Amino acid sequence: MADLDFILQGLSTTEDHFASTHRVFSLPNVTAGMIASAFMNAAGASIIAEMLAPFSDRIKVFVGVRNDVTTLQAIQTLVSNGICPILVDTATQAFIFHPKVYLTRNAEQACLIVGSANATTGGLIRNIEASLYAELNMHDPNEENITDKILNSFEELLSEFPENVFQISPETDLDTFVTQGILIDQNNTQYRTRMRATGFTRTDFRRRMRLRTRTLPGITRTVRQNTERVQIQGTPTGIVTIRNDRLLWKSRGLTRRDLNIPTAAGTNPTGSMLFKKGDETQDIDPRSYFKRTVFANENWIHDTAPATAHMERCSCRFNIIIKGVDYGVHELRLSHNSRTDTRAYEQHNSMTQIHWGTTVKRLIAHEDLLGCILTLYAPQEGSNVYTLIFDDDE
Repeated sequence: MADLDFILQGLSTTEDHFASTHRVFSLPNVTAGMIASAFMNAAGASIIAEMLAPFSDRIKVFVGVRNDVTTLQAIQTLVSNGICPILVDTATQAFIFHPKVYLTRNAEQACLIVGSANATTGGLIRNIEASLYAELNMHDPNEENITDKILNSFEELLSEFPENVFQISPETDLDTFVTQGILIDQNNTQYRTRMRATGFTRTDFRRRMRLRTRTLPGITRTVRQNTERVQIQGTPTGIVTIRNDRLLWKSRGLTRRDLNIPTAAGTNPTGSMLFKKGDETQDIDPRSYFKRTVFANENWIHDTAPATAHMERCSCRFNIIIKGVDYGVHELRLSHNSRTDTRAYEQHNSMTQIHWGTTVKRLIAHEDLLGCILTLYAPQEGSNVYTLIFDDDE
């Protein structure tokens, strides 16, 4: 029968997770095992590498990335110690890889920790963390099945999501993962503030993992912006935290037309996107909302040419964030068709569009963003910079 213990690091027990993981990896004659950690830094990787040194060839190490915590130095530390970890990149900030599991087993016994402790110094030593420690009997079919299920479940990630769950090698270009926002460089001054691109070029086009998750009932939140009310379902999530009361608009799933991805060879994208009604939870009139409410205070100017005198135009500054990576501030043009006698107007279609420009178009015109959601946020107090976030819906 399993021998169980509860670990509440920092409060009710004298044993921390550092000592408990040493118990797990002190099991003699280890035949198999694994580690799953949502986050890992260099110090945590050093601890793990030392513990795994005698049998690293029998242990699989799964590490979550694209989470603003797991570092380049952590992965380099593992690789330099002969451990090639398996990175789990969901390719979105809407959800991340979050397990914390430590397991070893031999022919007689298994040692297991399941709880909240990541492979960081905070998780293993400093934080208040809670976990269950178990010693399992491999001659008990139920307890053997538990270890089989744990090992097989993580092994299946490799086959089911090969684009998102992949083992690196000593030859893997980890610096590219830094520029893609997948890993954080601890030596960078932006470390643990925000993943920030080193330039205005995207090299990360990994599609998000498609998980089998249930849909929860929507929670409707009413946000007041000037004179109109916008109803937004849920709360935006992600590493880049923005107050929900700054939320102005949320799109439906982005299309090729929105992202300016050519539909066929020889097609010429428009270079712009209409600010449409958005998802079904928003109670707005797209014909007027963006001109009269969202961008009402901008410097709109009518065209002077008679043929286009109904067009009003302005320029605004937008912070572009794509899948959790900050690509900086860009000045983009907006245009609004003020005519009210067109078929588009009568059908309650949008009359306002954003023009992506050459630089931003290069960032977004990629198929990994198809179906993603675009959210628009108002500037912070004292700023004139709006925020556009391209990511998955929560």
